[in-house]
Amino acid sequence: MKSTEIGCHFLLVGLVFSFSFCRTQQDVLQVSIVPDAPKKNIVTSYKGFDKGGNTTIAFDAENSYKWSGHSPYATDSWGYFNVYGEEIPYIKRDRDLGQTFTYTDKIPKKLAAITVCTGYGTNAVRPNMYHKSISIQIFEVSGVPSFNNNGSDSSVSAYHGFPHNRITDSISHIRDDYFTGEVYTSIGLFTGAFFPGKKEFGLPDNNRVVPADHHLLKGKYLRFELPKNNAIVLYPERKYAFLIMIDKIGNDCGFTLANNYKGSYLGGHAIRRDGSGSFPPVPADPQKNFTDAGNAKSLSSAHFPSDFKKRTSIPPGTNGYPDVDTWRDLLFMIEGQ
Repeated sequence: MKSTEIGCHFLLVGLVFSFSFCRTQQDVLQVSIVPDAPKKNIVTSYKGFDKGGNTTIAFDAENSYKWSGHSPYATDSWGYFNVYGEEIPYIKRDRDLGQTFTYTDKIPKKLAAITVCTGYGTNAVRPNMYHKSISIQIFEVSGVPSFNNNGSDSSVSAYHGFPHNRITDSISHIRDDYFTGEVYTSIGLFTGAFFPGKKEFGLPDNNRVVPADHHLLKGKYLRFELPKNNAIVLYPERKYAFLIMIDKIGNDCGFTLANNYKGSYLGGHAIRRDGSGSFPPVPADPQKNFTDAGNAKSLSSAHFPSDFKKRTSIPPGTNGYPDVDTWRDLLFMIEGQ
């Protein structure tokens, strides 16, 4: 599915001339901000969202520990606990985000575009996200999601989730629930797109840093238009999924997606690809540097493989921390033709 650019070079009178067989916009993924939610050719959608939260797509080179205790290094207070109530520090993990959905039209249609929306929290678009290359992966989904309560029920606090410190405060037992039982088969990977720049958001296109919670960054519709020559066809009563990803690791890169924590879309649920795909997160020593030999396994677990093919072969999944794929639904619109 990935388009290929073919280049040629000619040497003439000591000068090198270079050109490429032009890839038109119809050959690669296009991402743009659209002023309103698309209304034409919509085959399924979910419009719910919460005005808060930071459900983030991230591929960030700046490491931090997820831990509510003291560390001489960067930390984000969070809570991941074992069955004995002991907190387990780990290194913040990279994340792709997406959603499963069910196609219910009576006739097959070609998948044309997917629209999502930036979130309304404090971290809508991070300062170095503009113009970064982004991609989208499409899956066909089989199997039936099976609910797993992670060993906690109404009589037991969740083993991880909000609030940050389970030792001093209880966590609702639903916060660590997750789904198993679904199989994700990749049927398309589309690249070549770039995250919109400041001008597209209505901001001055200068070198001034824009706060991640600027009001013009929130609630913006991002439309992913697939190449016209893509071969993905949606068939009645089948389930599909998409994952949106930042292609390359970078400092202060990431953006949030609007979603409803207690979603009501019956045809699917939010999903994520998380770090190396291993669960639970590999424990780390927060008293040592991230690159210390003792943290090698945790650091490897936290980040996507550098090989893009290996990264996209990791199936979506979670073990309930955070609870992205159990209760949430992203705001999304699927266009078919």
